[in-house]
Amino acid sequence: MLQTGDIIGGMYQIIREIGKGGTGVIYLGYHLRLQKQIVIKKIKEDFTGRVNVRAEADILKKLHHTYLPQVYDFLAVGTGIYTVMDYIPGHDLQYYLDNGYSFPEKTVIRWMKQLCEVLCYLHTQKPKILHSDIKPGNIMITDQGNVCLIDFNISLDGETSKELQGISRYYAAPEQYRCALDKLYGGKGNIRLDERMDIYSLGAVFYRVMTGRYPNPESGAPYPVTELDIPYNEGLKNIVRKSMELSPGKRFQTAKEMGDALDNVAKMDPQYRMLTNLQYLSGFIWGLLVLTGVLLIYAGAGIYQKESWQEAYRSFYEATEEGDETRIITEGTDMLNDFILQGYMDDNPEEKAEVLHAMGDSYFRQEQYDSAAQYYEEALQEDGGESLYLRDYMIALARDGQYVDAAMLSAEYPEAGLQEAETVFVEAEAAYSGEDWEEALAGTAEALQLSTDTKLNARIYELQADIYTAMDADADAARAAAEAAELDQSTNLLRKAGQMAFNAGNAESGDGQKSAYYESALSYYEILCGRSSSSYEDCLNRALVLRALGRYQESNDRLNEMKEQYPDDYAILMWMCYNYLDEAAVEQNYAEIQGDLSFCYSSCRYLYDRQNGEDQEMESLIEIMNELE
Repeated sequence: MLQTGDIIGGMYQIIREIGKGGTGVIYLGYHLRLQKQIVIKKIKEDFTGRVNVRAEADILKKLHHTYLPQVYDFLAVGTGIYTVMDYIPGHDLQYYLDNGYSFPEKTVIRWMKQLCEVLCYLHTQKPKILHSDIKPGNIMITDQGNVCLIDFNISLDGETSKELQGISRYYAAPEQYRCALDKLYGGKGNIRLDERMDIYSLGAVFYRVMTGRYPNPESGAPYPVTELDIPYNEGLKNIVRKSMELSPGKRFQTAKEMGDALDNVAKMDPQYRMLTNLQYLSGFIWGLLVLTGVLLIYAGAGIYQKESWQEAYRSFYEATEEGDETRIITEGTDMLNDFILQGYMDDNPEEKAEVLHAMGDSYFRQEQYDSAAQYYEEALQEDGGESLYLRDYMIALARDGQYVDAAMLSAEYPEAGLQEAETVFVEAEAAYSGEDWEEALAGTAEALQLSTDTKLNARIYELQADIYTAMDADADAARAAAEAAELDQSTNLLRKAGQMAFNAGNAESGDGQKSAYYESALSYYEILCGRSSSSYEDCLNRALVLRALGRYQESNDRLNEMKEQYPDDYAILMWMCYNYLDEAAVEQNYAEIQGDLSFCYSSCRYLYDRQNGEDQEMESLIEIMNELE
């Protein structure tokens, strides 16, 4: 059993247990490198034998969809297996049902269409992925009012796993129950499950949403939805009815088919069919009128596509400038999946390649190198003449531990010929991935001598910083990161330079040099906090660097500014308390700060106790304050 504060995989810290899914215990956690909340799920012991860890990791980490949480990692730690994925703020659909909420028809249709879209995405993967446990508790409603389908992490079809992964009363398809009973009583296991069981479960969920009644798992809905007097049109009722047919052959056969029905919900209304004959009579005349306008519409569509692209790309570019990894992936995925934008991208593959490459960069920074390689390769396929895409594709493959045949890849994309400096840089990356630090450093030095490209030089210095960090040479890492940030003042490089300067200060024993590193770190965080794209972490790090410099009042001034923006964050007040305590220790005068400290601590303790978590820094502060009392 994991405890609060435990760290697994060297990167993921447990905050607290938040529930149990169909196959495992679920924890709220914290990604120490990305500095964001995550969900860590431990698969129950009786399920661990069913999971092929490597296969699951390779497949699930490559899933990228607006309505799925991003899977970051799949870990085998001791005898336990853990998945790490996005934390989705908001409430699940079960919460709203339990609290008596009702939903307008437009909202129900939108959610059903979104779930059909994500099921179509899962069902068309290779191997096919079946969710197998769709229920209100596994459908999150985000702050934006969209769905996010969770708890899908051990439901692979194909050769990897055909076993029944979980049964949820009321929502499982009849064939799931038969399969479970067959296995329970030692049957032959001839029942085969496919995507139609997910379609049944989706219908059952919205039967519950629309009627307030529970479906019967053995005989289907207790009352046909089409016979109930509820505030939804007959077309929508018929879609739910069809998705819940007891026989899989009578249901929608694919999620796409169900989604298409939702796009044309009126056509599922029996009253609609009575009008079709009249429509056919007027169709010919109408067709002549439409034909006249087609050419005008076609010309206008191109303009609309371009304007839509420019608007979406402007927001996406803003996300890349801010270094907002979640936004980059979400907005990039939305652009790639948008029907209107797809037409524009087909005509402008170079611009599509830019989006793919930026998404690859985001995954690379998050150390998801297999996903980065996938997006770099797709960018290359769209624009095979861009050497940057080929270079980064090779580097991502190397970071992922794969052998890089540079000659073969260069021959495959002859128009994307690498410069000599780029080739040497790729070789240095390969040496770094192989933990040959000396060869990697020699490669970066040679690449810097050959290169005249500022952006490439920044990447080379960034690699040097990573190499020195791996060698525990914090001072050299800080120097290299500073060189990179001087050449390219992107948000990500400034953050890296700030963090490495701070690390070097922590490692330094001499007060003078320690302060110099802290001042350097402060300069980077001042730049970051002066930008409109500054994050919570940027501003908190600035305050903590000021604290490390002994400038406690300035640190508290910055924390007070943060408090205005984040009034419910106890950590801001916690660090203010520490500043008061350290300032009093230096001045040997506790009386002067006692009032401010007491007021700050009481507010901090109230916010901390309300969030039901455990923070070691906060627990230490509580002990100190108890001793002072």
